[in-house]
Amino acid sequence: MNRRAPELALLTGVLLAAPIGAFALWATGDLSRSLLTGVGLLYPFAVYAIYHDDDPTGVLPPRAVAVAGTIAGAVLVADAAATVGVADATLRGTFLGLLVAAPAWTYAVMYTPARALPPGRVLLLAGAVSGAALLLAGFYVETPFGAAAALVLWITGAIAARAAGFTATPTARLGAVAGGVVLGVAVLFAALFAGSVSPAAVLSAVALALAPAVYYGLTVETASFE
Repeated sequence: MNRRAPELALLTGVLLAAPIGAFALWATGDLSRSLLTGVGLLYPFAVYAIYHDDDPTGVLPPRAVAVAGTIAGAVLVADAAATVGVADATLRGTFLGLLVAAPAWTYAVMYTPARALPPGRVLLLAGAVSGAALLLAGFYVETPFGAAAALVLWITGAIAARAAGFTATPTARLGAVAGGVVLGVAVLFAALFAGSVSPAAVLSAVALALAPAVYYGLTVETASFE
């Protein structure tokens, strides 16, 4: 494969995403949808470029990518809060913002030397606590977007912790999977007994059960070599 192919793929993504996103903004005036359209067009090309480039950091510096992803995600959150100004809309914007920012954060931590990152346990705890806060907020205002945002944040935090050097034992990983299932079932039974089974409660249970299982699936191949 030609050495310049990854860079050309990234350039193609930029040339598609920028004008189409700008046109969508001009035509609709909807900032969030226009930004999501642009990002949705750009990310597949960026993933291709990163995968096929031996050293993508020369074209995509990790810190710059993380900052760009954070800004794009923050714009989605701010636009949702300012446009509607209600809690469920803000949580929806938070979920969309995390969907945009999480791939950029993941790339940044994967291509940044571990010694330059915060301690893995700190990253894992920060992701766990922040995700739990989002899940509880979504449960409180009865919107499933809180749990969806929590799931994205939990998985991203776990990946970041692993990139920073945190390694859980296979027993701990399996225990987390079992604990997630137990918590998910407990939430469903609590909602059933309270007579308030809602999409928010169901997705909260799914997020609790799915997050540790997804992390285990992402790390199981390397677990045998630890």
